[in-house]
Amino acid sequence: NVTREASAEGLLSAYGEPVAPFLAEAVTAFPPSALRAWFQKNGLRTTVHSDGRVFPASEKADDVVHCFRDALRGNEVPLVLNCPVLGVEREPQGYRVRSTHFSLVAPRVLLATGGVSYPKTGSVGDGQRFARSLGHRVTPYRPGLAGVELEPRWLGHRRELSLPDAEVAIWSQGREVARTRGEILLDRTCARGPAMVNASRVIARCQLRDVEFVIDLFPKEGVSQLAGRLLKGARGKRDVTSVLRGVLPMEVARELVRDLPVAAGEEEVAQGLKNWRLRVRGVRPLKEAMVTVGGVQLADIDPATMESRRSPGLYFAGEVMDVDGPTGGYNLHAAFATARLVVSLIARGLGREARPSRAAARAQPPRRGRGRR
Repeated sequence: NVTREASAEGLLSAYGEPVAPFLAEAVTAFPPSALRAWFQKNGLRTTVHSDGRVFPASEKADDVVHCFRDALRGNEVPLVLNCPVLGVEREPQGYRVRSTHFSLVAPRVLLATGGVSYPKTGSVGDGQRFARSLGHRVTPYRPGLAGVELEPRWLGHRRELSLPDAEVAIWSQGREVARTRGEILLDRTCARGPAMVNASRVIARCQLRDVEFVIDLFPKEGVSQLAGRLLKGARGKRDVTSVLRGVLPMEVARELVRDLPVAAGEEEVAQGLKNWRLRVRGVRPLKEAMVTVGGVQLADIDPATMESRRSPGLYFAGEVMDVDGPTGGYNLHAAFATARLVVSLIARGLGREARPSRAAARAQPPRRGRGRR
């Protein structure tokens, strides 16, 4: 999904500190509505899902790639593929970009190489390495939007189990740090789904230790309302497991009963369902994460231009920086918005450089004939 149906303010509110204030200028200049209009102008229709996520109408990621490629070709921008860049070095004229096949010198360079998750795609941290060689600080990498490892008894099921709407309170060292909400998926190795992967991002960004989740499996209902529904669904059944099987997957119901008091009544069961406590054993490795937490430090970059504060003429866009967001379109929009800001500023600068000064224009010999308009 390429973005969300949201205002710039609504989008920014989800990133949290320090990412939201850093992205404010870029996202305000290029909000979700502007991105969707750009796609529409370039031949890609988008559609909004019920949860606010925006997808290509075709539901095909390839169509997004083709849209960008067509736009580049339409503007006669050359694409050089299968040609890894080996290094970026300062020179008097700007920067030399060395590759396996040739080298180029340019007054400005944009690093948009992504994070270090999904290394099979070639996203292995080259941009961060280039930035470090030019004097930038790089925050250590951590897995963001990854599966969460729990006690074995909650995992290892033969089938993937879905808890469609849950609120997760993230506790660390005796205090609540944040909350996430959405679906939870329990598979053989870990817990996934929006609520869990967003929680993993909080763990990584806040560098939390001794983490415990307190999960509300029915956030739309109060304890009394939920207890009443359980009583109605029991229909005289005494077995708590049988009652829970009416509202939860059997495997989860069976394990939850072990944590409830013996002969628990409906109120106690409802309390347990709204305060399910889980110890976090770890987060899945970076190679399995959807995004990277960490990257070129934001203090080294001007958020108004995405230009380096240490190397003038060097720019950054997207996940090569220490920028990340929740699942659901936030990370791609951050990449698009920061890239849009950079290229707009570079294009404006090139336009000024290409325009002759008034003195130079007066010195030009007069044109003969009418010429073409």
